[in-house]
Amino acid sequence: MNILLALEAGSWRDQLFPEPLMRRLEALGNVKMNGYGRSMTERELAAKLEDVEVCIVFAWGGCAPFTREVLDNAPNLKLIVTPGGSVASFITEEVYERGIHVCSANRVMARYVAEGALAYMLASLREIVHRHAEIGGGLWNTAPIRSLIGAKVGLIGLGTVGRFLLDLLRPFEVSVTLYDPYIAPGSLESYSNVTIVDSLEEALSDQDIVSLHASKTAETYHMIDREKLALLQDGAVLINTARGSLIDEEALAAELESGRVHAVLDVFETEPLPAGSKLRQSEGVILMPHVAGMIKLDALALAMLDEIDRYRQGKPLQHEIPVRQFRLMTREF
Repeated sequence: MNILLALEAGSWRDQLFPEPLMRRLEALGNVKMNGYGRSMTERELAAKLEDVEVCIVFAWGGCAPFTREVLDNAPNLKLIVTPGGSVASFITEEVYERGIHVCSANRVMARYVAEGALAYMLASLREIVHRHAEIGGGLWNTAPIRSLIGAKVGLIGLGTVGRFLLDLLRPFEVSVTLYDPYIAPGSLESYSNVTIVDSLEEALSDQDIVSLHASKTAETYHMIDREKLALLQDGAVLINTARGSLIDEEALAAELESGRVHAVLDVFETEPLPAGSKLRQSEGVILMPHVAGMIKLDALALAMLDEIDRYRQGKPLQHEIPVRQFRLMTREF
């Protein structure tokens, strides 16, 4: 079995595929490498795929899309896997039309992102960063802080991260208001604390915490704008571990300046966050450099190697992305 590791040499490949995992990969088949020292163009990818059955790609480092022209030169391609999350930036409808399996570490990463969202909720409600800074400045502030126990939480979008987060929130006995126009009816019957609503406005209003889990699409661009931010109750915490473009950052900076709401942002519209961003000077915000899911990177790659092994043995795949999920995933536009 011929396998193409399309990641170029460098930091990402070294972190995802350290020596023990490279040996595991080489035991699965004949491995071809990206020898260009950069992301391959469509033409270069097509040439490399000519006799390949399995391709490993990683969108964060850049990846040419699997267009009709690329696939026409890949008659043996049966499986595309990525140790990343979304596949929508490089997979095309043509891939599914040709019956090629697509697998992603989305579910593996999502568990870590959900853990990050929970950590951000607790850090903000308990004012960990703020109180630490106060002690450093000589102030011993013993005023009461807030708790997640029994809080009202609004979830915008569910997806894989949101489902893991619902499980993590169970011990805190929160009440959840969920807005997701794509959720399947009856899919959350086991969660008695979840109320599904028909509008974004309902999920934003009267919540102690609002956590964003929607994909980046044309429809979700700046879905949290000035008018929507005004719906947040005083003292509410806005958490974003999804994509920065879901929020109008200028509008959020203005809202934070008023001191009325708080936020924890793990993602931004431009990354790294520009030096001139007003968010850098905002009070009441915790800024994190897109690291909610950046834990155990080799575990993401290992999950995909296990998937290749299952494919090789004819066993059911555990991380396959069906076409319906692909169409709802974060993509560029």
